[in-house]
This record gives sequence, structure tokens and C-alpha cells, in this order.
Amino acid sequence: MSRSPFGGRAGGFTLTEIIVALAIIAILTAIAIPNWSTLLPTYALNSAARQVQSELHRLKSRAVAENANFRLVLSGSSYTIEKYSGGSYAATGDSKTLPDGITASATTVGFTSRGTSIDSSEQTITLCNIKNSGKNVVLSDLGRIRIDDATCSG
Repeated sequence: MSRSPFGGRAGGFTLTEIIVALAIIAILTAIAIPNWSTLLPTYALNSAARQVQSELHRLKSRAVAENANFRLVLSGSSYTIEKYSGGSYAATGDSKTLPDGITASATTVGFTSRGTSIDSSEQTITLCNIKNSGKNVVLSDLGRIRIDDATCSG
């Protein structure tokens, strides 16, 4: 064994120290993985709520910019965007899916060319995850978009 110039052993770890460190890492990992998997549905739900809210903000801006009515049509775990043209709504080709494990209430919400809701009352999109937790994305009649907590029944 070589000696350091300062009178001690040469640097490095012994096999015992490495095995103890690996055992501690393995124990912490075994504790963390089950907790992480219970958090994933909540993260997916929050992500979906922000995704829908962001899509509605984008749709509102697009309705004003193009001076046309637009709506978001939700069904199951996906949604499409439609534009009012020639007396009826037609799909724009924009279709997106929600994160895995998230379902949405089948509903239609949209904006007029002035950025207000196409409906004269508050519209709500309910998003639910596999743990029956939920979020409501609410569109007011004046076009304000907010996210509220919701309860889902399984």
C-alpha cells in the first residue's frame, strides 16, 4: 500500500465503503419508487389542465386575430379545434391528445371573434385522472379562463 506525502493512506474507497454506499442508495430507491408512482397521476392531471388552459388562450387569440369564431371539441382523451366558416363549423386539422390516464368530459367550448365565450353562460371542462381526482377548466362568458379543483366519480 502506498503512503501519501502527508503520512496517511493513499486516496480512494475501500470495497466495504462502496458496498455500504450502494446498499444505502438501494434502500432509498426502494422507498422512493412507490411514492413516485402515486404522484404521476396528479402530475398528469395538472399537466392536462394547463394544456387545455393554454390551448384555450391560444384559441382566444386566434379567434380575435382571424376575426372568426373558434371552438374546442373534447371527447374522451383528445380534442379538436374547429373554425366557423360558411355557416358551419369545420375542423382546422388541429387535433391533440391529453396525457395518458386523463379523460375529459365530452363538451364544446369556444370563442367569438371578440374573444368572448360563444355561450352566454360559464362553460366547464372536467378533467379526471385514474385516482378520481379532477380539475375543472372554466371559461366565463367574458372569455376568462381559470382552473379549479373538481371531484370525479369512478
